[in-house]
Amino acid sequence: MKKLLILLLFIFTFLYSKTFTEIKFTGDVDTIAGEFDRATLLKVCHIDYPAIYQIWRSNPTFEESQIKFFKESLEKYAHSMGYYRAKISATTDNNTIYLKIQKNQPIKIASISLAKEFESLSHLKEGSRFKTVDFTNSKKDIVDFLEQHGYPAYKMDAKAYVDLDEYRVDVNISVDKGDKRYFSTTEINNSSKIDNELIEEQIVYKEGELYNVLKLEESYENIYQLGVFEKISMEADLNNSDGKAPINLTLKEGKTKEFASNIGYDTEDGARGGVEYIDHNFFGNLREFKAWFHISQRGYHTGSSFYDPRVNVPLIGRLSFLNELSFSKWDYDSYIEELFTERVTFGKRLIGLEHYFGFQMEHSTIETGIPTFLAGNYLINSLFYRVEVDRRDSPLDAKNGYFTSLYVEKSMKQIGSEIDYLKVQGEARYIKEFKPIVFAGKVKAGAISEPTPPFKHFFLGGAMSNRGYEYRDLGQHLGGYPIGGLSMIDTSFESRYYLTDKFSLVGFFDSSKLSQEVNDFSGEWYNAYGVGVRYLSVIGPLRLDIGYPIEGGFALHLGIGQVF
Repeated sequence: MKKLLILLLFIFTFLYSKTFTEIKFTGDVDTIAGEFDRATLLKVCHIDYPAIYQIWRSNPTFEESQIKFFKESLEKYAHSMGYYRAKISATTDNNTIYLKIQKNQPIKIASISLAKEFESLSHLKEGSRFKTVDFTNSKKDIVDFLEQHGYPAYKMDAKAYVDLDEYRVDVNISVDKGDKRYFSTTEINNSSKIDNELIEEQIVYKEGELYNVLKLEESYENIYQLGVFEKISMEADLNNSDGKAPINLTLKEGKTKEFASNIGYDTEDGARGGVEYIDHNFFGNLREFKAWFHISQRGYHTGSSFYDPRVNVPLIGRLSFLNELSFSKWDYDSYIEELFTERVTFGKRLIGLEHYFGFQMEHSTIETGIPTFLAGNYLINSLFYRVEVDRRDSPLDAKNGYFTSLYVEKSMKQIGSEIDYLKVQGEARYIKEFKPIVFAGKVKAGAISEPTPPFKHFFLGGAMSNRGYEYRDLGQHLGGYPIGGLSMIDTSFESRYYLTDKFSLVGFFDSSKLSQEVNDFSGEWYNAYGVGVRYLSVIGPLRLDIGYPIEGGFALHLGIGQVF
């Protein structure tokens, strides 16, 4: 009978429990952004609303039984921010849960015991509010300093004594640095089909150099990025008494072949998708074979490539080698181009930079009803040179760093080309973070030495160029279609304000020049300004920008990845 009553009570509670569709925070909350803003408090309560693009997800609903968890979570968070006398209360009304936060008096740091050499690394100050995150970050920064300056065998004892009766906090952090260490030999245990020489090239520290965990981590990351190992173990032996830190590196090769597919949409190509096959260790020693097929509303692109990172050439030494074969068919509105390309690239590291040079053969078939675009077949053979310096902290979502590149292409009739020209293009980007804002700027300039058919011109406008204009639509038009130019300057400035770690608002100003004349940079500027939003998804930043040219109108751009 007792069990039956319990069962009936459970069923009654389940059937008649109240469901709520809204949750609101009141009291000591921040209106826009802060420690107690809505976004932070939702995260504290583990409440996840769907992102803008997740139209298939519904907003969460809440049960009355969850209110206790919400209150406990907010109370713990308030304590971690230094409000140990905080009061959290809850009321309900119709479909809404109201959670009221009263922070009350914060607890203060009464004393700090810490060696003077580490004081500059501490986030804590006597007389200030005690926050758990500041205590944690102080310990982390001290550890980072030790591990980056030759003291990996340190010992630390850190305590924060919270006295609720006296309502004060006393912090004690004691550090024993241990012996100073230097990198020693690296023992490589390698069971893969890759020569140790290629592995050693990924190691950035040198024997006899002061131990720095960042160089150890960079070496690990370089090896991981090779994409062929399922196990990488990189450990320092700190048991020696001579100050040396030998490194034990163990590698086990994993699956090197992968097949990938993708589907998406952007405002330049419309709906798009593709498939790709890659073998990252094709016949060993990091040789790579790749084959792909990509299709969109504008056309398709298919091809294959073979890469060998080590080719020894007499008198020149070691080079990398890349051979690419591809065929594409694209509809650029004003003309349709069928293009077969073979591109052979050699790479050589000199003066700390990777230099690339090689030969390119392009056979184009141009179909157009516009005489300006010169329908017909074209064979263009050229030599090229390229150098890049990429010091961004992320290629997809950079917040700090810079990127520069220079590209030179020389087409000559002496090597069988039907067109003779010199093309030069340079680019520079700079990104700097001042939390919660990121500023970014870029400038790109290029010139072609001789008049060429329009399909070889520079084109500007679009999601990655001047965002006040549609894709390749900036500049002079003939018959209603853009014809590009022989000289160009393309600049952009952008600021991103991060409302959360994943969501940011953007303001930008783009300005460009495009001329039909050789080496002519004296023409008018095409200026545009605009706003946008970014959401950091698992596939990269989702980007929506609206650009407004000074002369009127607007352009909408949707894509993946930052402009910088």
